[in-house]
Amino acid sequence: MSEKESKSSLKQIGIIVAALGAVGLLVWSWNTNMTLSQVKLGYYCLSCKQTEDLSAYRDDYPTNWRQYPGAMSDSVLYCVLCKKGPAHPVNECETCGSVFILHLFPKYDEFGSPSCPKCDDAYGQMAKSKGIDLMPKALNP
Repeated sequence: MSEKESKSSLKQIGIIVAALGAVGLLVWSWNTNMTLSQVKLGYYCLSCKQTEDLSAYRDDYPTNWRQYPGAMSDSVLYCVLCKKGPAHPVNECETCGSVFILHLFPKYDEFGSPSCPKCDDAYGQMAKSKGIDLMPKALNP
């Protein structure tokens, strides 16, 4: 076998290994992206002042959770604990880690993300001046 044939053979092996690696990476990526993770959403009821996690995979979601009429968002639901009040979704701030109520006194940043009443002090003070507690003790013990 000449040196030229040896280089050509190594080049073909390299191409095959690269192609197999690319196919393996594609299969791994496909499987990773197709795996659904369980979505958990926290809710806080304004009537009973309790928190509850709603999972998109819970069996009782379609039967026990209903939209609260007249709410500013369709994600505001009747509380499953007291069956009375509006239960608002909550959000955890990526910056400070505080948990706050969504859709009660909404404010969004330029990217469409909800503003945190702790990080945006003027927003938090405006909510308090209107008698709205966006960060009750039950959410931030």
